[in-house]
Amino acid sequence: MEYSVGKYHFSYHSRGEKTWGEEKVLLDESIDLTAGTPWHATGFTIEKLFDDALYAQFAKNVYSLLISRWQQAGLPVDYNFTLSRYHTVAEDFATHLKAVDKTKLLNISEFPVAVHLLEERISEICKTSLITKNPFDQQRVFHFRVIRPSKTDNNPLHRDIWLEDYDNCINLYIPIAGSNELTSLMMIPGSHTWPESKIERTVKGADINGIKYNVPAVTAIKGNFTMLRPSPNLNEVLVFSPYLIHGGSINSSKDDTRISIEIRLWKRSY
Repeated sequence: MEYSVGKYHFSYHSRGEKTWGEEKVLLDESIDLTAGTPWHATGFTIEKLFDDALYAQFAKNVYSLLISRWQQAGLPVDYNFTLSRYHTVAEDFATHLKAVDKTKLLNISEFPVAVHLLEERISEICKTSLITKNPFDQQRVFHFRVIRPSKTDNNPLHRDIWLEDYDNCINLYIPIAGSNELTSLMMIPGSHTWPESKIERTVKGADINGIKYNVPAVTAIKGNFTMLRPSPNLNEVLVFSPYLIHGGSINSSKDDTRISIEIRLWKRSY
């Protein structure tokens, strides 16, 4: 799979069985939380997250949570550590995996501010009432995504919907540190409305250069497409459809780890 963002060119080759999809649009069979929004055509938007006072509280609590979790993983960090320098204390993959294990699948009770404030803000953006509760397994969790420079920490291009428990939701990318035009999430605008027949993908999770991923990987796309790297600032949120092709976000910076919060919301049922 080859793709470009601006002057940067990327490629990967995934081993294993591949398949072209059926002539159907998965979003047509699902709840589309982009419907009725000004950004439905692209499948994503960047919006302000919180008011300034609330964001200051959020940022302070994020920092404390990350430092605490990294300390639990055995990283030599203290409360003066610069988050984007993470790669200097987690250079090898084994150390990185120990740290990642402490910063994924965090219960929503640990979210840096009362989660109902996030739910209310994203409900406003999507024009429908949402909740951070997966109806598939009843989980209420969030993750930190930590992508070191020039490493293979990122997922390949994929749709989240190819994992059975991520349909009917909306995705959030909240930048925490080191997120910029060289590091932030890549996506193909409008691809949430593509038929599966336009995409070749691995049948199971991707296997790229001996590294196994949970998500299937896009391995070919029929026709031309445009890859973007939206770059939300601090106190902004990238809201996007899980049916959108995204990922492949290699950190192209020389000396900044990209850290973001990943969380999903579903339509509230009363």
